[in-house]
Amino acid sequence: MSKLKTGVADACYPSVVVVDACLLPFAVAELKRLHQTDNVGHELQVIGDQVDEELAAQKGLSELLEPSTFKRVAIAMMLQVLQQATGINLIMSYGGLIFQDITNAGIYSAFFISGVNFLSTIPAMRWVDTTGRRTLLLIGAVGMVTGHLFAAILFTAICDGNVDDAGCPSVGGWFICVGSAFFVFNFAISWGPVCWIYPAEIFLLSVRATSVTLSTAANWAMGAVMTEVVTLFPHLNINGVFFLFAGLCCICGVFVYFFCPETKGIMLEDIEELFHSGKPKSPHFVDVKSPIETA
Repeated sequence: MSKLKTGVADACYPSVVVVDACLLPFAVAELKRLHQTDNVGHELQVIGDQVDEELAAQKGLSELLEPSTFKRVAIAMMLQVLQQATGINLIMSYGGLIFQDITNAGIYSAFFISGVNFLSTIPAMRWVDTTGRRTLLLIGAVGMVTGHLFAAILFTAICDGNVDDAGCPSVGGWFICVGSAFFVFNFAISWGPVCWIYPAEIFLLSVRATSVTLSTAANWAMGAVMTEVVTLFPHLNINGVFFLFAGLCCICGVFVYFFCPETKGIMLEDIEELFHSGKPKSPHFVDVKSPIETA
């Protein structure tokens, strides 16, 4: 019965969407209302011409092989791969099991980490625009390394067990959990949202859909690979896996430092110049600004 209820509930949302779509105004009627005139033929012609112009400008998949575009596709895909490599899904999916051995309170540990993840997304919505994408990714990488290292070093110091029996004192186990929560906080304010925002900002409209699709595919592919990390626990122990993720988070920071320029406040028309001008850490990169930012 519960499965039946779940199935019915799943069907409710698309049903609401269908009903709402039927209530949407037609484009012509809406244009007439906005312009307060029945003569909207010119506006419709302009929209049609713009669509035709964009379609004519598209070169297909071959455009992805152009040096500037290919570089950005590689950056977007690598960001998504590294997002998974931070270990976030392992912590969120298996955290309850991991911390059950460490704190003897797996369910409370899981709730604690999930709560940190949820609450951290609130300031992230503001910081991603005020702080900047590149800066937030770098800060997040440092924070994630710190969280993983804190948990790994503390486990090494106070726990004398393995994956079957961690052998951690209860209070010390909670400090390890806090280290992982600190990692989750830094992920949620940086690599969580920015790795989805950044790829959508760096491509021209003609290649954006395909390029973002490729970056998303890279995310899912790496997510599948990361499911095999659980098989490393018997060989590396819990602290060894934390050390591994700390090293991968270091790679995240290095990659952003050398390959990802700041896109905050950069208009789409200036993206090409941004990725043609030197290295991300050079002053010339920082000098690329849109008129709206300098007005």
